Amino acid sequence: MSSTWDPSQYERFAEPRLRPGLELLARIPVEAPRRVVDLGCGTGNLTAALAARWPEAEVVGVDHSAEMLERAGEVAPAVRFEEGDAETYCPPPGTDIL
Repeated sequence: MSSTWDPSQYERFAEPRLRPGLELLARIPVEAPRRVVDLGCGTGNLTAALAARWPEAEVVGVDHSAEMLERAGEVAPAVRFEEGDAETYCPPPGTDIL
């Protein structure tokens, strides 16, 4: 399924969209994950927070929208982003947090 997302429109609601993710992030009791995958990463705001919390982990953002991934690469340039679909995505072995 192909769809076009507008990152600028998406980010108009960045604060209320990010808040639940940050609240959930604060509740994850894992101290030193090896690999963290943000499935449906959008513009990468939460992905950047994941990378900041676990700087030693391999953090990967996955989204089906090329437009969103392009913006995510600007938001979190040190993170790897890849195109993928939540319906078919299979995390690689060794993924500690999805």
